[in-house]
Amino acid sequence: MIKLVVGIDNLDDFALWQAQERVMFEGQEANVVRTRFKPKQADDIIRTGGSIYRVIKSRIVCRQEIIGFGSYESMDRGTQCLILTDTDIIQTQSMPYRPFQGWRYLDQAKAPKDRGLYVIGQDNDEAPPPEMEEALKEAGLF
Repeated sequence: MIKLVVGIDNLDDFALWQAQERVMFEGQEANVVRTRFKPKQADDIIRTGGSIYRVIKSRIVCRQEIIGFGSYESMDRGTQCLILTDTDIIQTQSMPYRPFQGWRYLDQAKAPKDRGLYVIGQDNDEAPPPEMEEALKEAGLF
């Protein structure tokens, strides 16, 4: 799956926000992604260890493993879906992605490669700026 992160400018800010948004799910800490509709393939996503990739500033930058689904009632929006994720944030190779609404399925063959566990405030093997990374990829150097 893939979903935009709105109102966040970088991965550090996303990680700090996620650290404040934790809940308990089946005896473990989890992060929550709120969305309108539950995926029809939810059972397959859990069974295969699927992840939700996150788009920040029009680029896929990280993913989190999906550990469950739930629902809640919103006073103004009715029944909503909760996507529960592992608290670990896996940084991915930065990849451009056009804006969209809601969430989408992401073909695993098109998903960016992992770069490793993201740790707030550490170097995290920082990638070059997105524009430079694209130019390096086009030149076959990255």
